[in-house]
Amino acid sequence: MERLNVAIDVASAIDYLHHDCAVAVVHCDLKPSNILLDQDMTAKVGDFGLARMLMEKSSDQPSISSTNALKGSIGYIPPEYGVGGKPSTAGDVYSFGVMLLQLFTGKSPTHESFVGELSLTKWTQSAFPCNVNQILDPELLLLLQDLQNDNQLKNTDHNCLTTIIGVGLSCTSVSPNGRITMRDALRKLKTVKNNLINRSPPSKKRA
Repeated sequence: MERLNVAIDVASAIDYLHHDCAVAVVHCDLKPSNILLDQDMTAKVGDFGLARMLMEKSSDQPSISSTNALKGSIGYIPPEYGVGGKPSTAGDVYSFGVMLLQLFTGKSPTHESFVGELSLTKWTQSAFPCNVNQILDPELLLLLQDLQNDNQLKNTDHNCLTTIIGVGLSCTSVSPNGRITMRDALRKLKTVKNNLINRSPPSKKRA
């Protein structure tokens, strides 16, 4: 639940920037080191040094997003940026998806095991959805195993984790047009949280 809350906090912040600001803002450098946690484990998005405002291009008003060359962090940059693509909300969604996968698999996109064509996204996709347990962070897997005596709880937690991984994969589609929006990602993650909160507690036998 703590990891899910962190993901929801970050998604809420980016959703606000993309959909609720008068002019949409793209962060352009979403990565774990730019996410700060306060004493209550509430996540805050920081470092807006590469952020861009998105404006419709007109004859007398150039797009602010195209005024500077884009930079970012290896592993979290969407593939279209590598071939000259302009900053976009879909780019932030990709970076968020990578972080979400990292948060629940425990593996960084720059992990030494990802060589050649293999990436965090492809590695995760290979086990999704039937073998999702194989790519979960070992700590989360231990929590699932602790629930093995209560099938209802175990199935609920497994289904929620599968949905979370699915959100991460939907955010990291190679094609920007194939990605869900941050608002959709946030809605799905909030639904998972509600399902976890409302799950039935373990039954207690009376003596």
